[in-house]
Amino acid sequence: MSTMYSRSLVMLEQSREALKRVGEDEAFLDAACFESQQAIEFLIKALLLENGVPYNKSHDIRYLYDLLKETGFTFEKEPDLELLADTITDWEESSRYGKGVRTSVQTVQRVHNIYWSMNQRFLETQAENNKPE
Repeated sequence: MSTMYSRSLVMLEQSREALKRVGEDEAFLDAACFESQQAIEFLIKALLLENGVPYNKSHDIRYLYDLLKETGFTFEKEPDLELLADTITDWEESSRYGKGVRTSVQTVQRVHNIYWSMNQRFLETQAENNKPE
């Protein structure tokens, strides 16, 4: 698997750990948002690389997702990503530059579910592509 893919897994795990600590300090919610945005971004970029699709340097989830749609890649939670793409993008800047994020733990968990849906479909495609004929 690619470095970009590995990074996505690490960022998602960090987001999951931060969510567990939100009750201690609201700053963990900002961290969970940032890390989940990074996880989605890195996973989409890994999928784009896997499909040979070039992309401009960007943190914009909608832009990256639109490129991914052009490859024909589909996954179960696609409607959720369509709905939350701009929000997820905003998390990167809001959490990084101190404005803070206004969201709920449930929304971050929903983004985790989007990630796992994309990841599952990616792994299925990998298995299909590597099947001996």
